[in-house]
Amino acid sequence: MYITHAEHSGLLGQHSSSSGFRGKAENNTADARQPYDCCAISLQPFAHPVCAPHEDGTGTVYDLLNIVPWLKEHDNTEPHTNTKLSPSSLITLHYARNAKGQLHDPISFKTLSEHSHIVVIRTTGNVFLAESVGKLAGGRDLVSDVPFTKEDIITLQNPYAAPTPAQQASSTATSSTTLAPVEKKVAPVVRVAKAVQPYNASPYSTGAAGASLTSTSLDPLTKGEMALYDEEELMYDDISRERKEKDRIRRRAYIRMVTNLGGSLNLELFCDKAPKTCYNFLMLARQGKYDDCPFHRLIPGFMLASGFFTQIQGGDPTGTGRGGESYWGTPFRDEYELKGAEKHAVRGMLSMANKGASTNGSQFFLTFKPTPHLDGKHTVFGKLVGGEDILSAMEVVPVKPGTDKPTKPIKITEVVIYQDPFEDYKKRLAKKQAAAEDLASSPASGMSAGRKLSTQKEDNVNWFGERIGRDAVAAVSGKTGPVVGASVGKYLNAGATPAPTTGGVKRPLPDAAMEPETKKKKKLGFGDFGSW
Repeated sequence: MYITHAEHSGLLGQHSSSSGFRGKAENNTADARQPYDCCAISLQPFAHPVCAPHEDGTGTVYDLLNIVPWLKEHDNTEPHTNTKLSPSSLITLHYARNAKGQLHDPISFKTLSEHSHIVVIRTTGNVFLAESVGKLAGGRDLVSDVPFTKEDIITLQNPYAAPTPAQQASSTATSSTTLAPVEKKVAPVVRVAKAVQPYNASPYSTGAAGASLTSTSLDPLTKGEMALYDEEELMYDDISRERKEKDRIRRRAYIRMVTNLGGSLNLELFCDKAPKTCYNFLMLARQGKYDDCPFHRLIPGFMLASGFFTQIQGGDPTGTGRGGESYWGTPFRDEYELKGAEKHAVRGMLSMANKGASTNGSQFFLTFKPTPHLDGKHTVFGKLVGGEDILSAMEVVPVKPGTDKPTKPIKITEVVIYQDPFEDYKKRLAKKQAAAEDLASSPASGMSAGRKLSTQKEDNVNWFGERIGRDAVAAVSGKTGPVVGASVGKYLNAGATPAPTTGGVKRPLPDAAMEPETKKKKKLGFGDFGSW
């Protein structure tokens, strides 16, 4: 299938896909097709849909709360066809919806759209696609199992048929009111600044344009949209990128965990080796989730566990240790398989507690001794760098017989953050984006004065590295200031020694000095093009 040039240009009507889509967007007249899921009076999504049948086998959809007051006010006159319509002749419509709440055909489960041929059975009020009724029904309503005839099929929407009488009447009424000449106002041309490209833009597209080209259920999209990388993932990559050893301290967080035992635990978080886990811990600490939080599990010679829980913010009074959620509200991935991941090699390692692979939440534990059997099962994201006496005091607290719960309450009163590389990254990113926006808003000021000066200097040098123009004359004469007449006589011998003067009277030069030099210098390259 193809169209000729005359059809494409509009000589025989608008037949191209681009003109049809543009006409659809610009068509705001009264004969525009009514949305299939809206009331014909309010043009809002209906809650109690009913159908007003017409003599030609079509019907108009209204909301019961809108059409009944209209009929009472306008003497049972339908608003679109201006014909008599009694409230008893309205047909209650029964639409089927899928799991997403979208209207769909109950037989083929196809979603209804503005391109669908939608019909309703008069005797039952069930709404179907025309293809389901014509091919599959066999004269019976497949939902209610009630027989029907051809006259009982009412068309609610048919995008492939001619306009209905209601549409023709409204189109005639509209055309009679729009024949008056309208003065066209030419809007001033406004230059739109080029949009700043997002910093997290990827070299790939979303694929929406290609999907709309090959799908009939999607609206046409003629412009590609770039896919965006996740902002947090970019932050993790920047923090975990390999750098020099002296920058290692800048990429790690340092916190102080104050306890109720009269001391604190000073912890170093490995943000460069477990960035997502450390970011989860720091964000929960900033929100105060670990404040007044108990250590609910204590295994002497092994570990000490803690975490906040959802039953009561900041702690679980039952001490079950089965609650808690991450900063995002959902479990997140493990990071013990990343390059350079830390191990449970020494005492005082800070690690995440979980109930399986990629089920990390908020609970963590500190080890009392090396536990290599936990490597590859739990993510190590920090270690103890101060407060060894407090950790030893926690280890000697007795536990209840038969359980791992300490007899004496051990709580985290607060978490103090001294250094957070993620916040530093966000500040650097904000400054970078602000500078990019300023540069985009004033493109004329993009070239600095130093850049302009260097460009001018480059223009005074030819392809062979030789200076030309004023710089060349000044170099020959040995002067650094401006040379008079350099613009006109720049190809003259400016290096000749001027004649000495006596008493203000110019002394004539000897004949030898006035004779031109007959020996020609050997030329290199193309010369200065002065003889052209």
